[in-house]
Amino acid sequence: MNSGNNGSTGYLDRIRRARGANFCKNTLLRTERGNRQTAVRLINDDRLLFATLFVLQPEIRERGLYRELSGRNRTALNICQKIMSAKYPSDGTGSEISLKSEEVHSAMLWMLNTGAADDGLSSDFDQVLDITASVLVKTHHEKTVLPVMADLIFRRNRRGVYNHDMVWAFFQARDPQSLRLLASRLRSPSRKDVELARLLLNIPENTPLNTNRDKQKQYEDYLAWLDENSPYVYFTGESLQLTNAPCVCGVNQEAKYLCKDISPRYNRPLTPLTEEELANLEQFHEAKGEEQAVLATFSSSLHSQNQSSWSQWMQYPVGRQIDIAKYGRRELV
Repeated sequence: MNSGNNGSTGYLDRIRRARGANFCKNTLLRTERGNRQTAVRLINDDRLLFATLFVLQPEIRERGLYRELSGRNRTALNICQKIMSAKYPSDGTGSEISLKSEEVHSAMLWMLNTGAADDGLSSDFDQVLDITASVLVKTHHEKTVLPVMADLIFRRNRRGVYNHDMVWAFFQARDPQSLRLLASRLRSPSRKDVELARLLLNIPENTPLNTNRDKQKQYEDYLAWLDENSPYVYFTGESLQLTNAPCVCGVNQEAKYLCKDISPRYNRPLTPLTEEELANLEQFHEAKGEEQAVLATFSSSLHSQNQSSWSQWMQYPVGRQIDIAKYGRRELV
């Protein structure tokens, strides 16, 4: 995780981690009484971690340091106050902020990336991380934070603490490739990691995941499934907030049959269907549920291997398509 320039931390961070939050607060107060400029410089250190700024909020207010802070730190404190009070700051220590601004985007990236290592600092701190992650994903469409969010989800799960809001925010990215981050936990030595990954990826409970070989096979099988289906994966909106066994994504079988990429957010083709595709879809609907899955899988596979043969196969009546899909491709030769 990003902890600042060159992987180092600021003086106040080192004090907090070595001696605790109270000692860090007292250090800042003693420094400010002796040399205010030095205290401001320590807080405005580019290497400062968000958790340290968070715990120093009372002292910053008490000593009237807010207006001397860097733009990043002022924005971060405004965000914290907005989250914790559920309204814009109005007590003279902050200013109104727009969550859509690039200033907020940049500050939130710093808050989440440097704050994640101190997750669990307090319930208020964790709530700020949850909402920060949500805004980054939903408002700023920021995908670079997904690995950090995935790590937080599994670390909280190991500690047995609440992680549903972070899970919800993670899936708001509506990114099929983000599922790889969850799949990697199938190989974890932690049983809790494996169980949560299985739950979020909707892998049946009777799937054997006891040995390293079992885990590696399931991981490889899932990635193969994702490679095959990612153009047709959509997100349902289900989450742990609604059900103990959410089905977070599905495969659009119609799109897979037509080999037509879809929007994973809206579950509809990225480009309008042609008249020919609409006619093909009418045929597809004549098949039964299980047969539709067979047709979709065969169509996608054939399309990736030989588009000429696929075009020919798509011209056949659906009954003949099913026979070829089930029993072989000799009729295409």
